[in-house]
Amino acid sequence: MATGFYYPDKAAPTAQWVPTRQPLFPLSESADYPRQASAETAGGALYVQDQGVRRERFELRFSGLTEADRTAALAFFDAVKKSVRTFEYEDWRGDLHTVRWMSAFDFNTFTKDATADRCS
Repeated sequence: MATGFYYPDKAAPTAQWVPTRQPLFPLSESADYPRQASAETAGGALYVQDQGVRRERFELRFSGLTEADRTAALAFFDAVKKSVRTFEYEDWRGDLHTVRWMSAFDFNTFTKDATADRCS
């Protein structure tokens, strides 16, 4: 399956980015309940208060992207306005996840290869 990014969803996207190259493996996928407060009493009892929902984090790294990929990725990033809008991310298994972009898309790491139309 191909990794893809679809705004607002894959069924009817108004913006999308399907990279020509797949992310580097291994992918980083983690899950957490980041808003849990816990404390232990003097008697040893543990109290936990759940204040939120489960959150998943997907970290993807790409190498050897073309200039066309870079341009399409930037256009997609602008369409979703970083974390303002949710969109669907299709992982390598073909599963769809409704997500937000949570970090900067650092295009400073892209360098032009003089022998090919590729960025790394």
